[in-house]
Amino acid sequence: MRVIRIIKSLAILVMLLFTTASSSQNSTNNIIEFNKLVHDFGDITLNSGTHAYTFKFKNTGASPIIIQTVISSCGCTTPVWTRNPVKPGESGKIEVTFLNDQGPYPFDKALTVYVSGLNRPIILRIKGVVHEKAKSLAQLFPYNIGALSFRSNYADIGQVAQGDIKRETITVANTGNRSVKIDFSNLPTGLNLTANPSTLAPGKKGEILVELDTKKERRWGATSLKSNIVINGKMVTSPKLEVRVRILDNFSNLSREDTEQAPLPMVDNNVYSFGSVKSGSKIQHTFEVRNLGRRALLFHKYDTNKDGINVSHPKSLAPGATAKFVVVLIADNEPGEQLYQITFITNSPARPAFNLLISGTVTR
Repeated sequence: MRVIRIIKSLAILVMLLFTTASSSQNSTNNIIEFNKLVHDFGDITLNSGTHAYTFKFKNTGASPIIIQTVISSCGCTTPVWTRNPVKPGESGKIEVTFLNDQGPYPFDKALTVYVSGLNRPIILRIKGVVHEKAKSLAQLFPYNIGALSFRSNYADIGQVAQGDIKRETITVANTGNRSVKIDFSNLPTGLNLTANPSTLAPGKKGEILVELDTKKERRWGATSLKSNIVINGKMVTSPKLEVRVRILDNFSNLSREDTEQAPLPMVDNNVYSFGSVKSGSKIQHTFEVRNLGRRALLFHKYDTNKDGINVSHPKSLAPGATAKFVVVLIADNEPGEQLYQITFITNSPARPAFNLLISGTVTR
């Protein structure tokens, strides 16, 4: 029972994370423009003290704007911002101080910025990695694609609303003893990659600027985009650079009426425990999903945390209607407690993603 309670709490948390992120896309609506939305402090050590960065913005609209408030996701991050109205064409700033006192860990802190004239907040982020003591460049960037080194074997650029443009940076390093000229080939539709600098000296760090235009090709949910890196004019065929992103529906232009009339998925019990089964056993369960909203509920896509999970479900659900979602999977070959997760991407502003969870113990 304790495991099930934990799973239920996890499901609620994941759903809230999807909801929060989707309702705060970094759209300026031609009112405000920031110099950047994400600042990477890179690698810092515990004894390096506080770190600060200043986000700068410009009023690109026709009326004065006010930064009403800035809310930090953590007490370790303190924002100070321009309090006076900023006239059209003029600029302001948000100064952020990160108190490096919580131990060695990667951090990614959000600042929720409420601006007059915008019906949704703008999200700024600071991130980096705190180390107990200094590490070598090769230790910090252990994954290699050709002569270029990365922190991880993939880059996760977070979430973006369908129709928006997502911009992010990937920190890279040259851990070798020769300069490398960086280029890219076989880019998926809508993905643009630019190396800064284009030629990276030995022992130096640089950035890959990532821009994903979701208008170029419609994708939903967890998406993996792979491209080749070209080093000194020679294409590296394997491994490829993998960029991961989660694409949700776009609710930035909804009116108040649209929001009140919007569809709303509800599952009476989104967790099913199959008890104990042998590896290779077929597991099947039917969940019932209702649409509590006043408009049709659309299911754009579903993602799973493991391969081989199949779900039979309708493409849409009328207001007030209930449908059966039949999940079929084969139990893992690996013994032990297992959790199978199915995440549906929907057109519901309140629940742009919801989860169905199946758990139990697999034996040999």
